Amino acid sequence: MKERRKKIRPVDDAPVAATWLLSYADMMTLIACFFILMMAFANYDPVGFTKKTIELSKHFNKDKYKSSKTKLEILQEEIARHPELINKFKVSIVNDELYIKVSGSVLFEKDQYQLSENAQLKIDALIDLIKNKNSNYKIVTEGHTDNLPPSFDSPFSNNWALSSARASSIIQRFEYFGFDPMHLVPIGLSDTQPILPNTNDDGTPILANQRINNRVIIKVIQNLDESRKVKMGLGIYFKD
Repeated sequence: MKERRKKIRPVDDAPVAATWLLSYADMMTLIACFFILMMAFANYDPVGFTKKTIELSKHFNKDKYKSSKTKLEILQEEIARHPELINKFKVSIVNDELYIKVSGSVLFEKDQYQLSENAQLKIDALIDLIKNKNSNYKIVTEGHTDNLPPSFDSPFSNNWALSSARASSIIQRFEYFGFDPMHLVPIGLSDTQPILPNTNDDGTPILANQRINNRVIIKVIQNLDESRKVKMGLGIYFKD
């Protein structure tokens, strides 16, 4: 009888048990890359982190993306060239907030807090521009006076009450046009923040300076719309 020959199997040079190391090495490399990326986005620099989030939002949202600053700049331009408001309302952006300054004499009679008919038309035109951009803006109004006390026939005994009533009078127009009362804040500051000295060194009133100090400031502040935040993980949010 013929002797049965055993088949010789080829021997793999690498041990079969060691092949898992390749997959393990790939996994560890990916994990290392992940943590390096997280370290790069770590919020050690709040300003730098904010810039990164804005750039990522621009990338993902393309043409739909507009920063709050851009929207306020557009609103600033519209207010500055509006025929009812031009040369009456001075507009600027400070710390991503829109500041609208208007002389108290443009809006109110001396020692009065109710808007005149002409002043109400101006305020309503301003509110219309703001509402067309975003009715969820936070609105803060500041009433400022000069250092002269209200006259004897004024309904107010001091400038604190007068400045507060003027700020509230403007806020009421925003509420009338549908702004959320929770986003409306009137503040009376009396004569505590003059732009220029109300009097000279010997106490003589400077009428031109007093007219400048007697003013109203309307602040338009961007509100963070919670419904439009997109969570990207690890507590990081981006806005559409």
